[in-house]
Amino acid sequence: MLYKVLIVEDEVFMREGLKNLIDWKELGFEIVGEAEDGPSAFEFMKKMQVDVLISDIKIPLLSGLDLIEKVKREIKNPPEVIIISGYADFEYAKKAIQHGVVNYILKPVEEEELVDTLLKVKSNLKK
Repeated sequence: MLYKVLIVEDEVFMREGLKNLIDWKELGFEIVGEAEDGPSAFEFMKKMQVDVLISDIKIPLLSGLDLIEKVKREIKNPPEVIIISGYADFEYAKKAIQHGVVNYILKPVEEEELVDTLLKVKSNLKK
């Protein structure tokens, strides 16, 4: 069984980069959707149960943090969340931690850090 992943990133180049950075299937994951803004991501999650949400913090219309808050509040069985960000801002990181994110990964995303984080997520999901 592959865990379902939704990638939320407004930059097409970054989205493609994340999709091609690692062998998702080998790790036990499949990318089932992509969104470039918060509302689109939320609508997707209302229609399809995802196990992992990977979101940029700065996305149009609804920030990554606001999206996480809305998902945790309104989606039954909310996904594990990984934040990716170009901002090493302590306030963002602090809020992300308060929302229970698995990791706050800085851009450019390093393959090893993403793999380690996904393995941690997989372990959490198995429980």
